[in-house]
Amino acid sequence: MKFICRIACFLILSLGLNAQGPVGSWRDHLSYYSAQAVANGDEEIYASTGSALIIYNKKYNELRKTSKVQDLSETGISTIGWSPEYRMLIIVYLSTNIDIMSGNTIFNIPDIKNKYIPGKKEIYKIRTRGRYAYLASSFGIVVLDLFRKEISDTWKPGQDGTEIKDLTFYDNTIIAASSSGLYYADISNLGLAWSGNWNNITALPDPQAPFNSIITSDGKIFANLSNPLSPSDTVYVFYNFAESKVFSVESGIRNLSLESYSDGFIITSNNKVRIYDTEGQPADSVISYNPETPDINHALYDGSIIWIADRSKGLIKGINMNEFVQLNLPGPYRNNVLFIANSNGTTYITGGSLDNAWNNQWRPLQIFIHQNNNWHSEISYDLHDALRVLPDPQNSNRYWVSTWGAGLLEFENNVLKNKYDDSNSPLETIIPGKPYSRICGLAMDRERNIWITQTGVPGSIKVLKPDNTWIIYPFTIEAPTIGDILINSLGHKWIILPRGYGLFVLDDNNTPDYFNDDRYKQMLVKDTDGKIFSNIYSIAEDLDGNIWVGTDQGPAVYYNPSKIFDEEIKAYRPKTARNDGSGLADYMLGTEIISTIAVDGANRKWLGTYNSGVFLLSADGTEQILNYNEENSPLFSNSIVSIAIDGKSGEVWIGTSKGVISVRGDATTGGESFGDVYVFPNPVRETFIGNLTITGLMRNTSVHITDISGNLVYKTVSEGGQASWDLTTYNGKRVSTGVYLIFCSSEDGRETAVAKVLVIK
Repeated sequence: MKFICRIACFLILSLGLNAQGPVGSWRDHLSYYSAQAVANGDEEIYASTGSALIIYNKKYNELRKTSKVQDLSETGISTIGWSPEYRMLIIVYLSTNIDIMSGNTIFNIPDIKNKYIPGKKEIYKIRTRGRYAYLASSFGIVVLDLFRKEISDTWKPGQDGTEIKDLTFYDNTIIAASSSGLYYADISNLGLAWSGNWNNITALPDPQAPFNSIITSDGKIFANLSNPLSPSDTVYVFYNFAESKVFSVESGIRNLSLESYSDGFIITSNNKVRIYDTEGQPADSVISYNPETPDINHALYDGSIIWIADRSKGLIKGINMNEFVQLNLPGPYRNNVLFIANSNGTTYITGGSLDNAWNNQWRPLQIFIHQNNNWHSEISYDLHDALRVLPDPQNSNRYWVSTWGAGLLEFENNVLKNKYDDSNSPLETIIPGKPYSRICGLAMDRERNIWITQTGVPGSIKVLKPDNTWIIYPFTIEAPTIGDILINSLGHKWIILPRGYGLFVLDDNNTPDYFNDDRYKQMLVKDTDGKIFSNIYSIAEDLDGNIWVGTDQGPAVYYNPSKIFDEEIKAYRPKTARNDGSGLADYMLGTEIISTIAVDGANRKWLGTYNSGVFLLSADGTEQILNYNEENSPLFSNSIVSIAIDGKSGEVWIGTSKGVISVRGDATTGGESFGDVYVFPNPVRETFIGNLTITGLMRNTSVHITDISGNLVYKTVSEGGQASWDLTTYNGKRVSTGVYLIFCSSEDGRETAVAKVLVIK
């Protein structure tokens, strides 16, 4: 057998999928290396990753994807199924929301999601027959009318509480595999919503045993008994409803699933697919991708090609059982995200995990890097719980990673170059001889010293110098956990003390080796009204040198951080007017936990929250410019863990509890002078919808746009190093076809630049 990780014909498509779009456009950065279910369409194969769909065109050998960024209603996919009669893909989500994909159109059916159903509410399997799709669920069989695109009925085999795991058809009979046996009924019976119209198959040693999968093949019924208390599943074959026998499958195998095809059926387990002919005789099998070991969720066979949804490899195409192709799309290896950093256009993601009490979750080391539209995933099962990543601003191939137990890791060219822990550095472990060198915060100062915060040991702050020697600060911060560290433009070190201990601020007077001139203080955040905030979750410095902290009651700002050691400075909490005629104002996001803060090129603040998505605030924080959430955007989740901004492109990278997504922002980092002033798209085609973007500018650049005769049609001021034009004049009408000149002037008027663009109406 031969296993091929990727094939060249996908490279062009992959690059296209990662190309950046216009301002306001979204991109998903989900993993396509794990698949949960597969459906065989007429022209395409569909594989669910649990977060999105991989779509493979069988004729043209092409891959594409569909996620919430494109058309899907949600992120968490439970299962999928194909209707050959109606040429529709049915997508069911964990929330029990339903999408029907017909060609390029998606119809949403939220009825079950919106309906209150006591107890468990889950859908496990989809089977189709003619006009209907039948959904096996925890509360019965949902009958979905594909023609009307509506729920037509819910059937109730078994007693209350019976979960339907799968179903099949035998002539005009429907048979349900449930948590309490097998049930059958005439499909034409109009009273199947009543359990009394269903019959229990009693030709079993235990008629109430739990079954999880069932199919019909060549006039015979095959059903898998999967009892969690039994060491092995048992497949039964029925020749009628009164006679059954055990179908021979190896013992000791659990979680079997069954699927039929035109000339037989297949039985799938975690590491093997068994193919049988219509007589139930073994015909072939897949036990290896040679040399890769399968980790199978689901499989389908069409008589010549086997399609496998693999947990660790994604969608697999097996050709004649001797050649296997991994059909992957670009992305991180997993959807886990704890922290995002961006440096010089490269994005770094850590996939570690801690609980609310900062205890280890022992997740294997996961680092994902996006550079030049390519992904690299660094996975190690020998290391664990990666928390933060610190890119080298002078070398995009070098970065450091803090871990909650494995010390400090230094990578170069994606190879682990150094591992600093208690065995070779001052990074002590909280338990001698155990992997508990816990570090979190990382920051680099102007002299390229790396400042490190360490928890649970003497010397809470340690410094790794460029010559690989160490500095150990002689004090221990009085807090159970030492979190992130920020070095501001004054050189002060601001450290978050999680779990209610506030902030710690250090001024080393730019002499990290000399302690006698140091100043430091530990404090809780107190606002101008005297209210005290102990729970601090995030921190950032804006372009004016102000310190923003994220509390459990919104953002707070220190406008005079230079006085932090001279007086008890208080934090200002931005307010927003109610606009109800009362003249009153409320604290901006005063009920939100601010989990992360990022500052864009226009000095605006992007705030991530625990429960309400992402907010973009004006530079002073008094105006809410936008709020992205699950309901009004492609955002995967309202729970935000990290935000980072690519200053070159303005792209805002957002880490959610369900994976990473990005949106093209309208602000880039302004340069010290005009760079390569660039306009895109150029030319602007008549089909283009969106804003024209001008990049390469200085901060607060004055932009005037005129027609070729010099008539002013639009003017604006850049957001950081980027400006946008909606291609309309002041009267709101789209400009006519022609060449337009773009005159750019710096804020002080000393520098200018000119560009031009062709617009086609």
